[in-house]
Amino acid sequence: MKKHSLDIVIVLALFCIYATCSLFLCVIGADVYRSTADTMQRGYNQRTSALYVAEKIRKNDAVDSIRLDAVRGADALVLIEQESGFKFETWLFVQDQILYEGMFAAGAEPDIALCQPIMPLNAMHLSRAEENRSLIAITFVMTDDTTTSIDLWLRSQREGGRQ
Repeated sequence: MKKHSLDIVIVLALFCIYATCSLFLCVIGADVYRSTADTMQRGYNQRTSALYVAEKIRKNDAVDSIRLDAVRGADALVLIEQESGFKFETWLFVQDQILYEGMFAAGAEPDIALCQPIMPLNAMHLSRAEENRSLIAITFVMTDDTTTSIDLWLRSQREGGRQ
């Protein structure tokens, strides 16, 4: 009878060790998954914001069609377009940790209530060097305070560039 009891104790001990190892493996796997998902989401947000704004600028790369401005103290990118004989301005700016895009008549003040939210973003900083008007530097501050920067060379602002 004692040998049978010892077998049961050994089997129960092995089962407890197996269950503990399985639990630790599940916890470690969940942590790795969460970390990987967060990293992928952060990278997606960084790439998406930069590519979205870069594509908007490239689409509107014509003489006098890009202007840097501000909305409520935050940097704004203004893309000027001519459609059906009317001038429109597309404004891209960050307010309340969201990147917004809105299209307004030329000269009109942008109204955030009429803008489309694009994605979460803490800030967007724009600059254009005085000595080189062809270069726009943009820094995006993500919601987790990481930054992504891009520099865009405007073909329309170079001497002899396409118009």
